[in-house]
Amino acid sequence: MRYFVAVAEELNFHRASDRLHISQPALWRQIRDLEEEVGVALLDRQPRGLALTAAGRSFLEDCRDILERMEAARLQAQRVSQGQVGTLHLAFNEIAGRRREFPRFLKEFRETYPGINLQLHVMMSQRQVESLRNSEIDAGFLFRHASERSDFEALIVGQDDFVLVLPKEHSLLRKPTLTLADLAGQPLIMPNPRNNGLTHEKLCAAMKKAGVFPRVAQFADNENTLLNLVSAGMGLSFVNSSCRVPPTQGVVLRPLADLSMPVALELAWLKSNLNPALSRLVDLVERLSGDADQVEQLFETGMG
Repeated sequence: MRYFVAVAEELNFHRASDRLHISQPALWRQIRDLEEEVGVALLDRQPRGLALTAAGRSFLEDCRDILERMEAARLQAQRVSQGQVGTLHLAFNEIAGRRREFPRFLKEFRETYPGINLQLHVMMSQRQVESLRNSEIDAGFLFRHASERSDFEALIVGQDDFVLVLPKEHSLLRKPTLTLADLAGQPLIMPNPRNNGLTHEKLCAAMKKAGVFPRVAQFADNENTLLNLVSAGMGLSFVNSSCRVPPTQGVVLRPLADLSMPVALELAWLKSNLNPALSRLVDLVERLSGDADQVEQLFETGMG
Protein backbone atom coordinates (compact mmCIF):
# COMPACT_ATOMS: atom_id res chain seq x y z
CA MET A 1 0.00 0.00 0.00
CA ARG A 2 2.81 2.40 0.87
CA TYR A 3 4.45 1.71 -2.52
CA PHE A 4 1.17 2.24 -4.34
CA VAL A 5 0.50 5.57 -2.58
CA ALA A 6 3.95 6.82 -3.63
CA VAL A 7 3.40 5.84 -7.26
CA ALA A 8 -0.15 7.21 -7.28
CA GLU A 9 0.99 10.55 -5.89
CA GLU A 10 4.06 10.90 -8.12
CA LEU A 11 2.52 9.25 -11.23
CA ASN A 12 6.08 8.43 -12.14
CA PHE A 13 8.01 5.26 -11.28
CA HIS A 14 11.37 7.01 -11.29
CA ARG A 15 10.37 9.69 -8.80
CA ALA A 16 8.48 7.13 -6.67
CA SER A 17 11.45 4.77 -6.52
CA ASP A 18 13.72 7.64 -5.43
CA ARG A 19 11.19 8.59 -2.76
CA LEU A 20 10.98 5.01 -1.50
CA HIS A 21 14.71 4.26 -1.89
CA ILE A 22 14.14 1.11 -3.94
CA SER A 23 14.94 0.24 -7.57
CA GLN A 24 12.42 0.91 -10.31
CA PRO A 25 12.15 -2.76 -11.38
CA ALA A 26 11.44 -3.80 -7.79
CA LEU A 27 8.78 -1.10 -7.44
CA TRP A 28 7.21 -2.04 -10.75
CA ARG A 29 6.97 -5.70 -9.62
CA GLN A 30 5.37 -4.64 -6.31
CA ILE A 31 2.66 -2.65 -8.10
CA ARG A 32 2.06 -5.46 -10.62
CA ASP A 33 1.69 -7.99 -7.77
CA LEU A 34 -0.66 -5.61 -5.94
CA GLU A 35 -2.91 -5.26 -8.99
CA GLU A 36 -3.00 -9.03 -9.40
CA GLU A 37 -3.95 -9.46 -5.74
CA VAL A 38 -6.66 -6.77 -5.88
CA GLY A 39 -7.89 -8.15 -9.20
CA VAL A 40 -8.24 -4.84 -11.05
CA ALA A 41 -6.00 -2.37 -12.85
CA LEU A 42 -5.07 0.52 -10.55
CA LEU A 43 -2.86 2.41 -13.01
CA ASP A 44 -3.53 3.40 -16.62
CA ARG A 45 -0.14 3.00 -18.32
CA GLN A 46 -0.11 5.24 -21.39
CA PRO A 47 2.76 6.36 -23.65
CA ARG A 48 2.44 9.88 -22.28
CA GLY A 49 2.65 8.71 -18.67
CA LEU A 50 0.76 7.15 -15.78
CA ALA A 51 -2.78 7.92 -14.68
CA LEU A 52 -5.02 6.45 -12.01
CA THR A 53 -8.00 4.36 -13.06
CA ALA A 54 -11.31 4.94 -11.33
CA ALA A 55 -10.56 1.88 -9.17
CA GLY A 56 -7.08 3.27 -8.50
CA ARG A 57 -8.48 6.60 -7.26
CA SER A 58 -10.84 4.79 -4.89
CA PHE A 59 -8.09 2.44 -3.74
CA LEU A 60 -5.74 5.38 -3.09
CA GLU A 61 -8.21 6.98 -0.66
CA ASP A 62 -8.61 3.72 1.23
CA CYS A 63 -4.85 3.12 1.30
CA ARG A 64 -4.20 6.56 2.78
CA ASP A 65 -6.84 5.97 5.44
CA ILE A 66 -5.48 2.50 6.31
CA LEU A 67 -1.87 3.72 6.48
CA GLU A 68 -2.89 6.61 8.74
CA ARG A 69 -4.74 4.24 11.04
CA MET A 70 -1.78 1.83 11.05
CA GLU A 71 0.53 4.66 12.08
CA ALA A 72 -1.90 5.72 14.79
CA ALA A 73 -2.08 2.11 15.98
CA ARG A 74 1.72 1.91 16.06
CA LEU A 75 2.00 5.08 18.13
CA GLN A 76 -0.79 3.92 20.44
CA ALA A 77 0.95 0.58 21.00
CA GLN A 78 4.16 2.43 21.87
CA ARG A 79 2.32 4.68 24.34
CA VAL A 80 0.67 1.66 25.98
CA SER A 81 4.01 -0.14 26.20
CA GLN A 82 5.56 2.95 27.77
CA GLY A 83 2.73 3.27 30.31
CA GLN A 84 1.46 6.56 28.88
CA VAL A 85 -2.04 5.29 28.07
CA GLY A 86 -4.21 2.40 29.21
CA THR A 87 -6.31 1.60 32.26
CA LEU A 88 -5.16 1.28 35.86
CA HIS A 89 -7.43 -0.12 38.58
CA LEU A 90 -6.42 1.40 41.93
CA ALA A 91 -8.02 0.61 45.29
CA PHE A 92 -7.83 2.52 48.55
CA ASN A 93 -9.42 2.20 51.96
CA GLU A 94 -11.24 4.90 53.89
CA ILE A 95 -8.22 5.87 55.99
CA ALA A 96 -5.84 6.07 53.04
CA GLY A 97 -8.37 8.25 51.22
CA ARG A 98 -8.30 10.94 53.91
CA ARG A 99 -4.52 11.22 54.24
CA ARG A 100 -2.97 14.33 52.74
CA GLU A 101 -0.68 12.30 50.45
CA PHE A 102 -3.55 10.62 48.63
CA PRO A 103 -5.06 13.56 46.68
CA ARG A 104 -1.54 14.68 45.81
CA PHE A 105 -0.78 11.27 44.29
CA LEU A 106 -4.00 11.30 42.26
CA LYS A 107 -3.64 14.89 41.04
CA GLU A 108 -0.02 14.44 39.97
CA PHE A 109 -0.76 11.14 38.24
CA ARG A 110 -3.70 12.51 36.26
CA GLU A 111 -1.72 15.58 35.20
CA THR A 112 1.37 13.56 34.25
CA TYR A 113 -0.47 10.73 32.46
CA PRO A 114 -3.75 12.13 31.10
CA GLY A 115 -4.01 9.18 28.70
CA ILE A 116 -4.31 6.62 31.49
CA ASN A 117 -7.85 5.82 32.57
CA LEU A 118 -7.61 5.67 36.37
CA GLN A 119 -10.38 3.50 37.84
CA LEU A 120 -10.73 3.95 41.62
CA HIS A 121 -12.21 1.36 43.99
CA VAL A 122 -12.95 1.90 47.70
CA MET A 123 -12.09 -1.32 49.57
CA MET A 124 -11.02 -2.35 53.03
CA SER A 125 -7.44 -3.63 53.25
CA GLN A 126 -8.40 -7.30 53.57
CA ARG A 127 -10.65 -7.07 50.50
CA GLN A 128 -7.82 -5.40 48.57
CA VAL A 129 -5.53 -8.33 49.32
CA GLU A 130 -8.08 -10.71 47.79
CA SER A 131 -8.61 -8.45 44.77
CA LEU A 132 -4.87 -8.16 44.15
CA ARG A 133 -4.46 -11.92 44.21
CA ASN A 134 -7.42 -12.34 41.83
CA SER A 135 -6.04 -9.64 39.48
CA GLU A 136 -9.20 -7.56 39.94
CA ILE A 137 -7.12 -4.47 40.73
CA ASP A 138 -3.60 -3.44 39.74
CA ALA A 139 -2.57 -1.83 43.01
CA GLY A 140 -4.01 -0.70 46.32
CA PHE A 141 -3.34 1.67 49.18
CA LEU A 142 -3.82 -0.57 52.20
CA PHE A 143 -2.74 -0.98 55.82
CA ARG A 144 -0.54 -3.84 56.94
CA HIS A 145 0.39 -4.70 60.53
CA ALA A 146 4.10 -4.58 61.30
CA SER A 147 4.27 -8.34 61.97
CA GLU A 148 2.08 -9.29 59.01
CA ARG A 149 3.80 -11.17 56.19
CA SER A 150 3.10 -10.07 52.65
CA ASP A 151 3.53 -11.75 49.27
CA PHE A 152 3.22 -8.42 47.45
CA GLU A 153 5.64 -5.82 46.28
CA ALA A 154 5.04 -2.77 48.47
CA LEU A 155 6.03 0.84 48.96
CA ILE A 156 5.48 2.35 52.42
CA VAL A 157 3.92 5.80 52.21
CA GLY A 158 2.85 6.37 55.83
CA GLN A 159 2.57 5.01 59.37
CA ASP A 160 -0.34 4.81 61.79
CA ASP A 161 -1.44 3.22 65.08
CA PHE A 162 -4.64 2.67 67.05
CA VAL A 163 -6.28 4.84 69.70
CA LEU A 164 -9.38 4.54 71.86
CA VAL A 165 -12.60 6.40 71.03
CA LEU A 166 -14.80 7.53 73.96
CA PRO A 167 -17.88 9.71 74.31
CA LYS A 168 -16.99 13.23 75.47
CA GLU A 169 -18.63 12.80 78.87
CA HIS A 170 -17.21 9.35 79.64
CA SER A 171 -15.86 8.85 83.15
CA LEU A 172 -12.56 7.37 81.90
CA LEU A 173 -11.61 10.77 80.49
CA ARG A 174 -10.96 11.96 84.05
CA LYS A 175 -7.93 9.66 84.20
CA PRO A 176 -4.67 11.26 83.00
CA THR A 177 -3.44 7.97 81.50
CA LEU A 178 -5.50 5.11 80.12
CA THR A 179 -4.48 1.46 79.83
CA LEU A 180 -6.10 -1.66 78.46
CA ALA A 181 -7.06 -2.67 82.01
CA ASP A 182 -9.41 0.33 82.11
CA LEU A 183 -11.53 -1.37 79.43
CA ALA A 184 -12.62 -4.16 81.78
CA GLY A 185 -16.41 -4.33 81.80
CA GLN A 186 -16.76 -1.61 79.16
CA PRO A 187 -18.96 -2.34 76.13
CA LEU A 188 -16.77 -2.38 73.04
CA ILE A 189 -17.48 -1.90 69.35
CA MET A 190 -14.96 -4.22 67.74
CA PRO A 191 -13.75 -4.71 64.15
CA ASN A 192 -15.72 -7.36 62.32
CA PRO A 193 -13.59 -10.55 62.23
CA ARG A 194 -14.90 -11.39 58.74
CA ASN A 195 -13.73 -8.11 57.19
CA ASN A 196 -10.88 -7.08 59.46
CA GLY A 197 -9.78 -10.32 61.06
CA LEU A 198 -6.16 -9.52 61.87
CA THR A 199 -6.94 -6.23 63.62
CA HIS A 200 -9.69 -7.92 65.63
CA GLU A 201 -7.33 -10.75 66.56
CA LYS A 202 -4.54 -8.40 67.65
CA LEU A 203 -6.85 -6.24 69.76
CA CYS A 204 -8.26 -9.30 71.50
CA ALA A 205 -4.74 -10.66 72.10
CA ALA A 206 -3.58 -7.34 73.56
CA MET A 207 -6.55 -7.20 75.94
CA LYS A 208 -6.09 -10.83 76.95
CA LYS A 209 -2.45 -10.09 77.77
CA ALA A 210 -3.63 -7.22 79.97
CA GLY A 211 -6.09 -9.56 81.72
CA VAL A 212 -9.17 -8.04 80.09
CA PHE A 213 -11.97 -10.11 78.56
CA PRO A 214 -13.56 -7.92 75.86
CA ARG A 215 -17.26 -7.28 76.26
CA VAL A 216 -18.35 -6.95 72.65
CA ALA A 217 -21.48 -4.85 72.17
CA GLN A 218 -21.32 -4.46 68.38
CA PHE A 219 -19.18 -5.25 65.36
CA ALA A 220 -18.42 -2.52 62.82
CA ASP A 221 -15.68 -1.59 60.36
CA ASN A 222 -16.57 1.72 58.74
CA GLU A 223 -14.87 4.50 60.67
CA ASN A 224 -17.80 6.93 60.46
CA THR A 225 -20.09 4.20 61.75
CA LEU A 226 -17.74 3.53 64.66
CA LEU A 227 -17.64 7.21 65.63
CA ASN A 228 -21.43 7.53 65.41
CA LEU A 229 -21.99 4.42 67.54
CA VAL A 230 -19.56 5.66 70.19
CA SER A 231 -21.19 9.10 70.13
CA ALA A 232 -24.57 7.41 70.64
CA GLY A 233 -23.27 5.68 73.80
CA MET A 234 -23.22 2.18 72.30
CA GLY A 235 -19.71 1.49 73.57
CA LEU A 236 -16.04 2.35 73.17
CA SER A 237 -14.02 1.54 70.08
CA PHE A 238 -10.66 1.77 68.33
CA VAL A 239 -9.70 3.83 65.29
CA ASN A 240 -6.49 4.79 63.56
CA SER A 241 -4.60 7.60 65.20
CA SER A 242 -4.79 9.63 61.98
CA CYS A 243 -8.57 9.88 62.39
CA ARG A 244 -9.84 13.47 62.32
CA VAL A 245 -12.97 13.94 64.43
CA PRO A 246 -15.32 16.86 63.71
CA PRO A 247 -16.00 19.04 66.80
CA THR A 248 -19.70 18.18 66.55
CA GLN A 249 -19.05 14.40 66.65
CA GLY A 250 -19.23 14.17 70.46
CA VAL A 251 -16.28 11.80 70.87
CA VAL A 252 -12.67 12.02 72.06
CA LEU A 253 -9.61 10.07 70.93
CA ARG A 254 -7.18 8.93 73.61
CA PRO A 255 -4.06 6.73 73.38
CA LEU A 256 -3.70 3.64 75.56
CA ALA A 257 -0.33 3.51 77.29
CA ASP A 258 0.10 -0.23 76.80
CA LEU A 259 -1.39 -0.61 73.32
CA SER A 260 1.00 -0.47 70.38
CA MET A 261 -0.27 -1.89 67.08
CA PRO A 262 1.67 0.01 64.40
CA VAL A 263 0.43 -0.35 60.85
CA ALA A 264 2.04 0.79 57.63
CA LEU A 265 0.10 2.45 54.83
CA GLU A 266 1.46 0.80 51.70
CA LEU A 267 0.99 0.92 47.99
CA ALA A 268 0.89 -2.81 47.21
CA TRP A 269 0.91 -4.71 43.92
CA LEU A 270 1.75 -8.11 42.48
CA LYS A 271 5.24 -8.45 41.02
CA SER A 272 3.75 -10.50 38.17
CA ASN A 273 1.51 -7.60 37.07
CA LEU A 274 2.83 -6.43 33.69
CA ASN A 275 0.54 -3.43 33.23
CA PRO A 276 2.99 -0.68 32.09
CA ALA A 277 0.81 1.99 33.72
CA LEU A 278 1.46 0.34 37.10
CA SER A 279 5.20 1.06 36.97
CA ARG A 280 4.38 4.70 36.21
CA LEU A 281 2.23 4.90 39.34
CA VAL A 282 4.85 3.21 41.53
CA ASP A 283 7.60 5.55 40.31
CA LEU A 284 5.42 8.61 40.89
CA VAL A 285 4.34 7.57 44.41
CA GLU A 286 7.92 6.72 45.35
CA ARG A 287 9.12 10.13 44.15
CA LEU A 288 6.36 12.10 45.86
CA SER A 289 6.72 10.10 49.09
CA GLY A 290 10.40 10.99 49.15
CA ASP A 291 9.56 14.67 48.65
CA ALA A 292 7.02 14.52 51.49
CA ASP A 293 9.58 12.94 53.84
CA GLN A 294 12.05 15.74 53.14
CA VAL A 295 9.43 18.40 53.87
CA GLU A 296 8.48 16.74 57.16
CA GLN A 297 12.15 16.53 58.18
CA LEU A 298 12.57 20.25 57.52
CA PHE A 299 9.66 21.11 59.78
CA GLU A 300 10.83 18.72 62.49
CA THR A 301 14.27 20.37 62.56
CA GLY A 302 12.80 23.87 62.61
CA MET A 303 14.01 24.73 59.09
CA GLY A 304 10.60 24.78 57.45
